[in-house]
Amino acid sequence: MSMTETIARLCVEQLPSRAGEAELANARLCFIDGLAVALAAADMAPIDMLWQVTGHGDAPAEARVIGGRGRCRAETAALVNGMMVSLLLFDDNHSEMRGHPTGPVLPAVLALGELCGATIDQALRAFIVGYEFECQLGPLLNPSQYEVGWHATATQGTFGATAAASVLLGLDAEATARALGIAASMLGGVRRNFGTMTMSYHSGLAASSGVRSAQLAAQGFTADPRVFDGAMSIGHLLCREWDPEKLRSSLTKWGDPFNIVRSGPVFKLLPTGRPTIAPIEAALEVRSKAGDRLDEIEAVICDVSFMYPRTLIHSKPVTGLQGKTSLQYCVAAALVEGRPTLDSYTDAAVSRPEIRAVMDRIQVRVPPELDESNPAVRALPFDQPVTVTLRLKGGQEVSHTVLHHKGTPANPAREDDLLEKFADCTRGRLPPDSAERLAAYLGRREAGVSGLLDLLELGGAAR
Repeated sequence: MSMTETIARLCVEQLPSRAGEAELANARLCFIDGLAVALAAADMAPIDMLWQVTGHGDAPAEARVIGGRGRCRAETAALVNGMMVSLLLFDDNHSEMRGHPTGPVLPAVLALGELCGATIDQALRAFIVGYEFECQLGPLLNPSQYEVGWHATATQGTFGATAAASVLLGLDAEATARALGIAASMLGGVRRNFGTMTMSYHSGLAASSGVRSAQLAAQGFTADPRVFDGAMSIGHLLCREWDPEKLRSSLTKWGDPFNIVRSGPVFKLLPTGRPTIAPIEAALEVRSKAGDRLDEIEAVICDVSFMYPRTLIHSKPVTGLQGKTSLQYCVAAALVEGRPTLDSYTDAAVSRPEIRAVMDRIQVRVPPELDESNPAVRALPFDQPVTVTLRLKGGQEVSHTVLHHKGTPANPAREDDLLEKFADCTRGRLPPDSAERLAAYLGRREAGVSGLLDLLELGGAAR
């Protein structure tokens, strides 16, 4: 049996029923978090642009776009909702995936879940399968894939969305293997687009490609059913260090335990890219320690792993999206104004003179122990300690190191934190009790996905 067929059998025959209460509970949190950030972005200009191009005149009306824009094809709903989830760079992360697991998979699950009349239980289980797929690929493709410039959310996320879609459509293993072959010709997404609208478009493309690949396979559309096997496999194309034997040996570990509980999601409680969160938390601490001496700053030194300057590529951002991928801006803003909010990442906010003055004093250093020559650092570069040091007039230094920022599995976000985040993201868009209603509805396993989407309409009531 080929490795691709084994993967397909795992996804549609074994993993859905293997997911237990712990996995379902974490998937429920991913739904809450993903829907929160999608609604926060629902009315933003990039979503308007995408909907203008893809949504009008689209038929048949198979699935809904989050926030009340209307109905469209399932693959279009997945595209728009996927970009919504990731637009603010406020969506979850997974260290071993090296990307954002919910952005590609949740929109595919919602679109096909509504089309197929799926229950919440079926949707959660399909989500867990897709999440497992993209996270299992993480250590096999990375760090090489990420280092060369591919965005794991776009590449691995496409396979995750395809697996989840195959589960919801009830595909057998043979059709699922073909769906993965179709998906292999649809994936892409480069890190050069970080800090632009296209970065979040990656999640939408992955979600939409997953839906389309599974739907085509269901119709008998052909593709190579062994895309993870042999010469020219997708692994060889994406990764300079691809080792098919590592994939083969990993197959007995899929879902044992699931990545959604083994290492777990990284939930963001700050509205910015994951690599900037530890530096922000460190900056907030040194800001508190320095007190009223912030006007005496001569230099700000950020000690980080080698991948920070290669990922946070906008040292002098001019837009809000660039600000989310700028170590210099995020640290300076935290020092000047305190804890960042969504309003900290507007185009106007990143141009403030008082922020720019601090940015000019920031130095980014990579200590020898955090260089890529250290295998442990290369494997998990954003799980390393981050230190921010203020050098004040007179030579005094104030420093703080963050080992695990809030929201990581080692310093986890609670359900209450995510419900508060949902309330913050939807304030003025949904009724005040919507977070609690959403949480309660996701606990009704036999309720329908369609009713969940009703809750995301202004004034909507679940069926």
